[in-house]
Amino acid sequence: MAGKVELDLKLIIGAVALVILATVGSAFTTYLIFGGTGSALSSSDPAAVNDANGPRPVGPMFEAGDFTVNISTPTAQPRFIRTGIVLELNSERGLLQELESRHPQVRDRIITILRTRSIEQLNGSQGLEELRRDIVQSINELLPRGEVVDAFFMDLVIQ
Repeated sequence: MAGKVELDLKLIIGAVALVILATVGSAFTTYLIFGGTGSALSSSDPAAVNDANGPRPVGPMFEAGDFTVNISTPTAQPRFIRTGIVLELNSERGLLQELESRHPQVRDRIITILRTRSIEQLNGSQGLEELRRDIVQSINELLPRGEVVDAFFMDLVIQ
Protein backbone atom coordinates (compact mmCIF):
# COMPACT_ATOMS: atom_id res chain seq x y z
CA MET A 1 0.00 0.00 0.00
CA ALA A 2 2.85 2.39 0.85
CA GLY A 3 4.41 1.73 -2.58
CA LYS A 4 1.23 2.78 -4.38
CA VAL A 5 0.97 6.06 -2.39
CA GLU A 6 4.62 6.80 -3.13
CA LEU A 7 4.09 6.14 -6.84
CA ASP A 8 0.98 8.36 -6.95
CA LEU A 9 2.84 11.16 -5.14
CA LYS A 10 5.74 10.97 -7.62
CA LEU A 11 3.25 11.07 -10.49
CA ILE A 12 1.51 14.15 -9.06
CA ILE A 13 4.81 15.95 -8.43
CA GLY A 14 5.96 15.13 -11.97
CA ALA A 15 2.67 16.39 -13.47
CA VAL A 16 2.85 19.67 -11.49
CA ALA A 17 6.46 20.18 -12.57
CA LEU A 18 5.48 19.58 -16.20
CA VAL A 19 2.63 22.11 -15.98
CA ILE A 20 4.95 24.70 -14.42
CA LEU A 21 7.58 24.11 -17.09
CA ALA A 22 4.99 24.43 -19.87
CA THR A 23 3.59 27.65 -18.36
CA VAL A 24 7.02 29.27 -18.01
CA GLY A 25 7.96 28.19 -21.52
CA SER A 26 4.80 29.61 -23.08
CA ALA A 27 5.14 32.85 -21.10
CA PHE A 28 8.74 33.25 -22.29
CA THR A 29 7.74 32.52 -25.88
CA THR A 30 4.93 35.08 -25.67
CA TYR A 31 7.37 37.64 -24.28
CA LEU A 32 9.79 37.03 -27.16
CA ILE A 33 7.05 37.31 -29.77
CA PHE A 34 5.11 40.30 -28.41
CA GLY A 35 7.29 42.09 -25.90
CA GLY A 36 10.85 41.60 -27.05
CA THR A 37 13.26 44.43 -27.83
CA GLY A 38 12.75 44.11 -31.58
CA SER A 39 9.03 44.86 -31.46
CA ALA A 40 9.46 48.59 -30.67
CA LEU A 41 11.66 49.06 -33.73
CA SER A 42 9.26 47.34 -36.05
CA SER A 43 6.25 49.16 -34.64
CA SER A 44 4.50 51.83 -36.69
CA ASP A 45 3.87 53.84 -33.51
CA PRO A 46 6.21 56.89 -33.52
CA ALA A 47 6.24 57.05 -29.71
CA ALA A 48 7.56 53.49 -29.57
CA VAL A 49 10.35 54.37 -32.02
CA ASN A 50 11.29 57.43 -29.92
CA ASP A 51 11.47 55.24 -26.83
CA ALA A 52 13.78 52.86 -28.69
CA ASN A 53 16.12 55.79 -29.46
CA GLY A 54 15.99 56.88 -25.83
CA PRO A 55 13.85 59.36 -23.97
CA ARG A 56 13.53 62.88 -25.28
CA PRO A 57 15.48 65.53 -23.40
CA VAL A 58 13.51 67.16 -20.60
CA GLY A 59 13.31 70.95 -20.40
CA PRO A 60 13.43 73.12 -17.30
CA MET A 61 10.65 72.51 -14.77
CA PHE A 62 8.41 74.97 -12.92
CA GLU A 63 6.48 73.70 -9.90
CA ALA A 64 3.00 75.22 -10.13
CA GLY A 65 2.12 73.79 -6.73
CA ASP A 66 -0.49 71.63 -5.07
CA PHE A 67 -4.18 72.16 -5.73
CA THR A 68 -7.29 71.04 -3.87
CA VAL A 69 -10.36 72.23 -5.76
CA ASN A 70 -14.11 71.58 -5.84
CA ILE A 71 -15.07 70.16 -9.21
CA SER A 72 -18.31 70.49 -11.12
CA THR A 73 -21.03 68.03 -10.07
CA PRO A 74 -24.71 67.71 -10.99
CA THR A 75 -25.56 66.72 -7.41
CA ALA A 76 -25.44 68.68 -4.16
CA GLN A 77 -22.68 66.42 -2.84
CA PRO A 78 -19.33 68.22 -3.19
CA ARG A 79 -16.54 66.48 -5.10
CA PHE A 80 -12.86 67.39 -4.96
CA ILE A 81 -9.71 66.98 -6.98
CA ARG A 82 -6.31 67.12 -5.32
CA THR A 83 -3.26 67.28 -7.51
CA GLY A 84 0.27 68.60 -7.75
CA ILE A 85 1.31 70.05 -11.12
CA VAL A 86 4.76 70.64 -12.57
CA LEU A 87 5.15 72.45 -15.89
CA GLU A 88 7.90 71.63 -18.40
CA LEU A 89 9.31 74.63 -20.26
CA ASN A 90 10.96 74.80 -23.68
CA SER A 91 13.79 77.06 -22.48
CA GLU A 92 15.13 78.51 -19.28
CA ARG A 93 16.04 81.94 -20.63
CA GLY A 94 13.92 84.19 -18.45
CA LEU A 95 10.93 81.86 -18.58
CA LEU A 96 11.34 80.55 -15.04
CA GLN A 97 11.47 84.13 -13.73
CA GLU A 98 8.44 85.07 -15.85
CA LEU A 99 6.42 82.18 -14.46
CA GLU A 100 7.59 82.94 -10.93
CA SER A 101 6.41 86.54 -11.24
CA ARG A 102 3.10 85.32 -12.71
CA HIS A 103 2.66 82.51 -10.18
CA PRO A 104 -0.70 83.85 -8.87
CA GLN A 105 -2.01 84.06 -12.45
CA VAL A 106 -0.74 80.56 -13.23
CA ARG A 107 -2.46 79.14 -10.14
CA ASP A 108 -5.67 81.01 -10.95
CA ARG A 109 -5.77 79.60 -14.48
CA ILE A 110 -5.16 76.06 -13.28
CA ILE A 111 -7.82 76.36 -10.56
CA THR A 112 -10.32 77.77 -13.07
CA ILE A 113 -9.70 74.87 -15.45
CA LEU A 114 -9.94 72.25 -12.68
CA ARG A 115 -13.22 73.71 -11.36
CA THR A 116 -14.90 73.36 -14.76
CA ARG A 117 -14.21 69.64 -14.99
CA SER A 118 -16.67 66.94 -13.96
CA ILE A 119 -15.95 63.44 -12.68
CA GLU A 120 -16.92 62.00 -16.06
CA GLN A 121 -14.44 64.30 -17.85
CA LEU A 122 -11.62 63.37 -15.49
CA ASN A 123 -12.12 59.61 -15.68
CA GLY A 124 -9.82 57.83 -18.08
CA SER A 125 -6.64 58.77 -19.86
CA GLN A 126 -8.38 60.83 -22.57
CA GLY A 127 -9.89 63.16 -19.98
CA LEU A 128 -6.52 63.66 -18.30
CA GLU A 129 -4.85 64.35 -21.64
CA GLU A 130 -7.48 67.00 -22.41
CA LEU A 131 -6.93 68.54 -18.97
CA ARG A 132 -3.15 68.54 -19.55
CA ARG A 133 -3.57 70.16 -22.97
CA ASP A 134 -5.94 72.84 -21.63
CA ILE A 135 -3.56 73.72 -18.79
CA VAL A 136 -0.60 74.05 -21.18
CA GLN A 137 -2.60 76.16 -23.64
CA SER A 138 -3.97 78.45 -20.93
CA ILE A 139 -0.56 79.07 -19.32
CA ASN A 140 1.02 79.73 -22.73
CA GLU A 141 -1.52 82.54 -23.28
CA LEU A 142 0.13 84.35 -20.34
CA LEU A 143 3.67 84.14 -21.69
CA PRO A 144 5.09 86.81 -24.02
CA ARG A 145 8.03 84.56 -25.01
CA GLY A 146 8.88 80.92 -24.50
CA GLU A 147 6.29 78.26 -23.85
CA VAL A 148 5.15 75.47 -21.62
CA VAL A 149 5.51 72.19 -23.51
CA ASP A 150 3.93 69.79 -21.02
CA ALA A 151 2.20 69.51 -17.66
CA PHE A 152 2.85 66.65 -15.26
CA PHE A 153 0.49 65.51 -12.51
CA MET A 154 2.62 64.65 -9.50
CA ASP A 155 -0.38 63.07 -7.78
CA LEU A 156 -4.05 63.00 -8.59
CA VAL A 157 -6.87 62.15 -6.21
CA ILE A 158 -10.54 62.59 -7.02
CA GLN A 159 -13.01 62.29 -4.14
